[in-house]
Amino acid sequence: MNIRVRIYGDIANTLGTKHLLQLPRGATVKHLTNHLAAKTGQTRQGHLGEFKVGGPDLAIMINGRNIQLLDGPDTQLHDQDDVVIMPFVVGG
Repeated sequence: MNIRVRIYGDIANTLGTKHLLQLPRGATVKHLTNHLAAKTGQTRQGHLGEFKVGGPDLAIMINGRNIQLLDGPDTQLHDQDDVVIMPFVVGG
């Protein structure tokens, strides 16, 4: 299945800003983030750079819905899903 991924903020410097990924049926957000991490040489499972997937500092949206309102990192992906990954902005 094809998944479109857009990445914003500091994490985009490491992972790149746009990806079109082909993932197997039944893949989850956890599979997606581990795949992205591996493409950039990161080996720490469950993390993108310094951010924990499903943690409080990283927002992951699927078709406009935060994964925290779904099944977190275990949220299943579907063909043609649009995923946005961004760290929360802090400051004022």
